[in-house]
Amino acid sequence: MLRVVRRNLYLALILYILYIVLTVYVLLSTENTPVNRYLFFAIFNNRVPAITPLLIVLSVDDYGRALFWIPVALVLWYFGGRYRRSSVLMVSAFVLSLALGELMKHVIYEPRPFLVLRITPLIHEQPDSSYPSGHALIVGTGAYAAAVSLPWYVSLPLIIEAALVSYGRVYVGVHWPMDIVAGWLLGAANVELALALPQYQGIIYLIMEKLLGWFTRPNAPPANY
Repeated sequence: MLRVVRRNLYLALILYILYIVLTVYVLLSTENTPVNRYLFFAIFNNRVPAITPLLIVLSVDDYGRALFWIPVALVLWYFGGRYRRSSVLMVSAFVLSLALGELMKHVIYEPRPFLVLRITPLIHEQPDSSYPSGHALIVGTGAYAAAVSLPWYVSLPLIIEAALVSYGRVYVGVHWPMDIVAGWLLGAANVELALALPQYQGIIYLIMEKLLGWFTRPNAPPANY
């Protein structure tokens, strides 16, 4: 029998509804709205040279996304106990985010801001759909999972990295602010859905144990799945 944690399920539904409302708004009005343009230019036109190289690195392809969060999940797995449970939660939510994010990119096409506003972005980016931000979706998923499953002194640096990546995607000119909000909303909803379905996490744990059973700190505490 499928066990469901109702509190997390209800919170997931609220977050999904907020995401759907935002998506409907985008479909009806496009992203080229006065508020979105104002917020975009407030970031894009006020660049700080000292942090530009860092934000460019974090924003290019997968440097701030897969190349950061995959090692994070692996390190958490290695230490066992609550850290391994956090790793399993992250990976469980990442699977949902990757699947839904890819689906959304094919269902909805919203042009990136550099195509609409005729600006030159700081990095090269494909002219595919801007909504939602895939970077914000993944890092938002990881940050939210960290926030609800790890001590603050571990989760805070991860949240800061995710915030920098998300800010950087607007900063370099390849995403609208609304793309970022949508990515974080969907990511948080996916984490709550994973929390609501312990058996789903259990399946992910078994898969990870098959693949990573050898990668364990000596005398690491069990994850209790």
